[in-house]
Amino acid sequence: MQDIKDRNGVVLILAFIIMVTLTALTAAFLYMTSFQTKAGAYQMAEAKALWLAEAGLHQAFFTLKNNVTYQDNPTAINGSLGEGSYSVSVSKSASNYTFTSLGTVGAINRKVANGMSLTSSTLVRAIHADGSTLDFQNSTGVINGNVSCNVQIKNYSGMTINGTITQGFPMIRPTLDFDYYKNLAIAAGQFDNNAKVFANGTYSGVWYIQGKVTIGSNAVINGSIIGDNYIEFAKAATNVQITPSPLTNYPALAAKQGISTSASGTGGDKIGLQNSTINGLILAQANITLDWIVNSTVNGTILAGNNITMSNGTGITLNYNANIFAPMTPGFTYSAGGSTAVISQKDWNEIVPPI
Repeated sequence: MQDIKDRNGVVLILAFIIMVTLTALTAAFLYMTSFQTKAGAYQMAEAKALWLAEAGLHQAFFTLKNNVTYQDNPTAINGSLGEGSYSVSVSKSASNYTFTSLGTVGAINRKVANGMSLTSSTLVRAIHADGSTLDFQNSTGVINGNVSCNVQIKNYSGMTINGTITQGFPMIRPTLDFDYYKNLAIAAGQFDNNAKVFANGTYSGVWYIQGKVTIGSNAVINGSIIGDNYIEFAKAATNVQITPSPLTNYPALAAKQGISTSASGTGGDKIGLQNSTINGLILAQANITLDWIVNSTVNGTILAGNNITMSNGTGITLNYNANIFAPMTPGFTYSAGGSTAVISQKDWNEIVPPI
């Protein structure tokens, strides 16, 4: 009889332990479910706040492009959308605007910022000649951007052009304040009043050369070359890389006279510039002659005060890049015309508050 009572006591204790365990597990499960539900709702609110902040930037972009009064006197932009709202503040410096957009859903905030610049649609082109001729004779390649010339564009059947082709385009008259860059180069100890060759090395910053400039193979230029005279690529120059700082948007190459390639070889085997990349603005106030180019790319825009010839090339790629004018190149002027273009300065950045 005593054994039965003992066993019953053990069963009761075990049953109590099991009930307590099940109760604890149930409570933990309910807590985790509640926590995950709240976390999910919090994450969704954060995502919505970010979307609203982005929506505020898009509204600012639209307003800046289409409202002339706002371009002169920008003010804060506020709006509501769905379950939240956005508030966009703005600061202006010349033709550059910095927008900061705060998206809010309940007690959740997300903040993003982006810069935008105003320019004329005149500059929205991959290549333009102010002279009588832009000639692609016997060349093949791809142009991603608009193509224009003050008079005529010739022999472009071998080029795939993803943009408008405009003959009789008004003169842009692109010019540069050469003294501005001369002073930068003097201050950096990179001014030379003689001819100079850039080859087989790395060069940084702004270089200003009063004599003839020659760019040879394996020249890596993390900056700009500005010339009082002519800029010429050496015969069969290979693996030339030119990239100005995106923070300054100085030109990649600018010459008071012309810019040209010099080919080596004979007949159809001639080679000018090959396997090279130039990022940024290429500007010559006279002619640009880039013949016999092989497998080379320009990311930016090419502008000439007179004629442009790009003949007998293969694998040419010209990609218009609006970022080279956002912000506007210092000392660069042109004859504005057409509609206003609004250029976003790179991608937006989220502003994360310190912890």
